Amino acid sequence: MTALSIAHGPVGPVGPVEERVEELAEEEDVTYPVSIVLTLQRERTASLLRAMRSQRVLPAQTHTWGSERAYGALLHEAGPHLTVLDVPGSQWSDGLERRVRALSNIASVVVLVPDHTDSVRLLLAGAANVLPRDSPPRELASRIAAERRWLDMRRSPRRRVADSPPFRAARPQQHSQQVLLDILCSASRPWCCHDLCLLLGTAGEPMSRRALQGRIVRLNERLARDGLAVDCTTQWGRTTFLGLVEDGCVAPH
Repeated sequence: MTALSIAHGPVGPVGPVEERVEELAEEEDVTYPVSIVLTLQRERTASLLRAMRSQRVLPAQTHTWGSERAYGALLHEAGPHLTVLDVPGSQWSDGLERRVRALSNIASVVVLVPDHTDSVRLLLAGAANVLPRDSPPRELASRIAAERRWLDMRRSPRRRVADSPPFRAARPQQHSQQVLLDILCSASRPWCCHDLCLLLGTAGEPMSRRALQGRIVRLNERLARDGLAVDCTTQWGRTTFLGLVEDGCVAPH
């Protein structure tokens, strides 16, 4: 018996627990073409991820719609981001283009949809691609990987002012307010209040405009310490958010 076997026991075959640990370690080293998977129903998306696991295009973890953790990752990690929005059933068809329009303001979005979904309206809303979620795993993976290659070549610019002076010093301490600040500053186009409420809500219900207004008021209170404010305009009952400006430059509403 060697010194190694005396100190640690006999050296034998690796057991199932050790194999699983090694497998998880390998997964951590994989760089996936998709940055974030958002779902409108986690349980049904989990089945899709299991079927797609061997293709190595989708990360193992999913995030439900409205996840501030997911939005924070999209807004702060380096490089262009490809997001998959999984739509497991036709019950989410109504208003789906609004979700796509909102999400495409902070990331490129591939939408996985059930059969008989009108893909044209989703493409017009800003989706990078719309794919049948019941496609064979290899075909679905190939299409997603192709979208990633196109995104890497295109690298469309987005405003990234939230991490630059003087905005860095004005960051709130509360995580939800940090995410709101990043969303307002890093979008590729101005935010309509209705789209922002939808993005910050849940799969079942958007955030109320009153709740959004309360968060904007609290954010402005924090920004005012550094001479900044949320730039917005209101017309016909619709508020449009344009990012941040110096406090004295806010246009009268």
